[in-house]
Parts: sequence; structure tokens; C-alpha cells
Amino acid sequence: MTNIDDDMPIIYSPLNRTASRNGRSVEVEIYRAENEDWILEVVDEHGNSTVWDDLFPTDQAALDEAMRTINEQGIDAVIGPPPGQDKRNPTMHGLSDAELRDLDDFLADESIESTSMDLAMLDGYLTAIAIGPGLIPPSAWLPWVWDHVDGRAEPVFDNNSHANRVLSLLMRHYNAVVEAFNTDPAGFEPMFVRGADYGAAEWSDGFLCGFQFDERAWSLLAVGQPTWFAPFMRLGTEDGIAITDKQGDAARWIDAIVPSLVEIAAYWKSRRAMPGHAPMPAMPIVRATPKVGRNDPCPCGSGKKVKKCCGGTPTAPSTLH
Repeated sequence: MTNIDDDMPIIYSPLNRTASRNGRSVEVEIYRAENEDWILEVVDEHGNSTVWDDLFPTDQAALDEAMRTINEQGIDAVIGPPPGQDKRNPTMHGLSDAELRDLDDFLADESIESTSMDLAMLDGYLTAIAIGPGLIPPSAWLPWVWDHVDGRAEPVFDNNSHANRVLSLLMRHYNAVVEAFNTDPAGFEPMFVRGADYGAAEWSDGFLCGFQFDERAWSLLAVGQPTWFAPFMRLGTEDGIAITDKQGDAARWIDAIVPSLVEIAAYWKSRRAMPGHAPMPAMPIVRATPKVGRNDPCPCGSGKKVKKCCGGTPTAPSTLH
């Protein structure tokens, strides 16, 4: 990456809001890189994202454009295909291998490599957000991509075009996860099935990280349906990994991930469809412990990095972090 003098953090407008018309709602998201023009994005009730091609000199101008579109064209103009509909927006298509490499390279950039998620963790994280109890706007979940521990680290972009490119890749990947669960949940393929560089342990850690936006609701479900959560606890937490290594049953838990996701997605989908359901009571929090760094030496003593060894080898699942 080209060196630049100043960091370019993502700045979110205080004008961000929920817009509702005729019983339907969308999240209006306005953000920019430092000293750049504003980006306008609208996220609908299905998790689909619409990003304006034009940039805006002020956040108020971006908001005005969003509201003008909604008022003049109707809110349906910024709401994408419902679950099960075959016709898809191009932004719903998954990333190519080349695009995944570009995103992976950026997440491993020296400006954030010590805190950022890798692709496997990102995929698990976005899956929890996509199928969870409620819509989470990108302004809430994006900071944790750069810093999965504190949500504070800021990436360094070369320029506004580069920032838009990275954000576009992230949103397209998120949209593809949403679409998979809208159309064929049982056919969803987690990132770790795509190759040895992506670990089921990191994926599970990311999935658990996605609980933070509604820990109470997730915890209640985990207490009520512990078998649904067993694969993620056994593969994505330090205690679970220790047990899994000892018992040598990682393959069992990897195979159980997608069936568990199907159950969880169906549960939250049915809950979201229930009008006026009562708030969920507070329950003990289910959280993942911090993962071993993706570029740290593997604790197994091989001398390789974690992502190239036990933490990223689904073909040899008996050893996981």
C-alpha cells in the first residue's frame, strides 16, 4: 500500500437515521473518509444495501437526496428483493476469488493487521449480523472489522476511491451472506470451506463476536437451545478448542455449523415476523475469548503462522484454535 502522511478514518454523520414509510423502514447511512466528500448508503429491512454513485459535499446534502428519493419515488425504490425472489441486484453477488484476495490483503495491511478480522472471522461475524435478532447498520458493525477487540482502530486508505473500493467489497460480501439465507440457508457455504487459508476456528470466533449488538437476545437463545451453539463454542473459544483438541472431534463440530445456522436463522426470522413480541429478559452473556493473532506463531510449535497452520486447515480439523 502507498504510504500517506495522514490516517483516513471513516467518519459517520450524526444525521444517520431510520426512515419509515407505509410500515416499512430503511436505515440511512452517511459516512466519509477524512477530508473527503460524503457517501450515501441505504440499508433495507432484508439487509440489502443501495449505495449512491455520486458523492455529496455535505452530509445534509446526502440526507436530502435520500429523503427526496424516498418521498418522490417511494420507499420501495430503496428496498431490494424479498427472501426467496430469484431476481437479484448485482450487488448481491458474492466476491470473486480475486476480490477476496484484495479484501484479505487490505485487512492484513500494517495499519490494522494487529487488530483486524481476517476473512474467515469476518465471514462468521457478518453471518451473525445477517441472521440475528435485528437489523444492525453498517456504522455499528464496521468499526469491529478493523478492530475486533475494541472497535477503535482505524484503517489507512490511499484516497477516497480506495476507501470506496474496500467498503464496497465489504458490503457486497455482507449482501451475499444475506441473500444466501434469504434464498437457500441450507446451501450456505462458510468461508472456511473455500480453502486451507480460512479457519473454522476463526469463523466461529467471528460468529460469536457478532452477538455483541444484542447480547441479551443471543444469550437467551443460547441458554434455551444449547445444541445450536455447541459448534461455535467448541470451535471458537479457548476452552472449547482445548476440549476439541483433546477429544479429536473437530470434524463433528465443523459439520454441525451449517445445520445450526439454519436453525438459528429460522428462529430469528420467525421472531422478527411476530408483531409486538415482548422484549427478551436479560440473561448471562455468551462471548468469545480473544483469538490468537492471525500472524502469530501457531501454538502447536510448527513455526508457521496461525492462519497457515492449525487455525486455517479445514482438511485437517482435529487441531483447531
